[in-house]
Amino acid sequence: MQMSETMDINSAHQTINQLRQQLQSINSTPVQLQVKQINLIQKQLRLLKKEINLVIREINQNATQATPDSIMSVGLDILGKRKLAGQLRQSTRRAIQAEKVALRQPYLDLKADIDSALLLGDQLKLQIEQMNY
Repeated sequence: MQMSETMDINSAHQTINQLRQQLQSINSTPVQLQVKQINLIQKQLRLLKKEINLVIREINQNATQATPDSIMSVGLDILGKRKLAGQLRQSTRRAIQAEKVALRQPYLDLKADIDSALLLGDQLKLQIEQMNY
């Protein structure tokens, strides 16, 4: 199962880190502008997260389209070796699942980074509100 990488993981990490740095450097602007900047950065992060979800969905679809029946397992079925054919299909399904997990993991890590940055933005907004009341 080969997937065309529609998103470069390294550039996504760089984008997330740049947005996180922007969040952390907002303190030097007026309060209302700070909140608007935080909201804008959070929108950018959510948009990136949607793109990542699309890539993950594509990986999942490619994995489900892979057929676990091989010519060998069908042949074993015909010859009456059903137990062996079932074991072969099960091992194929496990291999497909392992590959799917391996392909998704970097994107799941990106989503966790985005969630962390979104949380940072929410914490900054709370700090701004507390300083103004």
